Amino acid sequence: MPHLLGRASLIATVAFILPGILHAQTVLADSEYVALGRKYYDWFIAAEADSLLSRMSPEAQEGAGGVSGVNQAVANFLARAGVEEALLEERVNRRRGHPQYWRESRYSTFGTEPIVFRFVLDEKGWILGVGMGPKSGTPAPD
Repeated sequence: MPHLLGRASLIATVAFILPGILHAQTVLADSEYVALGRKYYDWFIAAEADSLLSRMSPEAQEGAGGVSGVNQAVANFLARAGVEEALLEERVNRRRGHPQYWRESRYSTFGTEPIVFRFVLDEKGWILGVGMGPKSGTPAPD
């Protein structure tokens, strides 16, 4: 009987601890968020809308307006900003508790102020939101 109680106690302990361990394993390192953000940025600039949409949450997909919405956003961004001339900073911070890929660059036709391109991600690297604009108008991270 003591052997069965010990085994039951062990199973209960594992059942209690395992979900926390598995959750901790789903959170990516900042370097992984940077790599994903860089890939998502490259997809955006290359107008690879299907690839980008495949990594968006359903809410982000709806907000993006599908393939035509993403393609229109790319065209608008490139028409206004031009091409990236200098990458000034690339990092991960937090926005409303979520990891955010932050890419600050100078662009050919945007004047003297850098543009910050941002992807807000979930803990697994899925895109929850996208933002881009002049650094002076960029919401501050947490």
